[in-house]
Amino acid sequence: MIARSLLRPLLHLLSTSREACSGDIDKFMIMVVVAIRTTEHESFASFTPAQLISGDLPVFPTLGTNVRSIADSTGTPKETVRRKVGELIEAGWISRQANELRFTALAYRDLDGARVAIEDLAISNFQVVADLARRRLASSPDH
Repeated sequence: MIARSLLRPLLHLLSTSREACSGDIDKFMIMVVVAIRTTEHESFASFTPAQLISGDLPVFPTLGTNVRSIADSTGTPKETVRRKVGELIEAGWISRQANELRFTALAYRDLDGARVAIEDLAISNFQVVADLARRRLASSPDH
């Protein structure tokens, strides 16, 4: 039950992500790293989804990341990350400011399907964990 409930939304996320990135899942992994650093910035939470989609803020605030840290965190060769980051910059999904890579409003809009798939995965995980916790509590000797 647990595996079935978690694997279908995971497969949907991976398929949606691959499609959004023209078959290149490594590009999506790079975008996830940049997005993580973006969402960790203290001011990011103050923006509404409508503000992020609007493009009024074309490049989002970030704690910053670079090619080396992306390569290190994903296990992808640095040269591969460098090349794919260049393609993502050309596509307008990432902006380079000094040595920092930043997530853009265009990426936020274009990756909407992947964002929804991540939310679906989170909801599924929550439901599975809640059911598991209820079963454990029900079988606990204290109940």
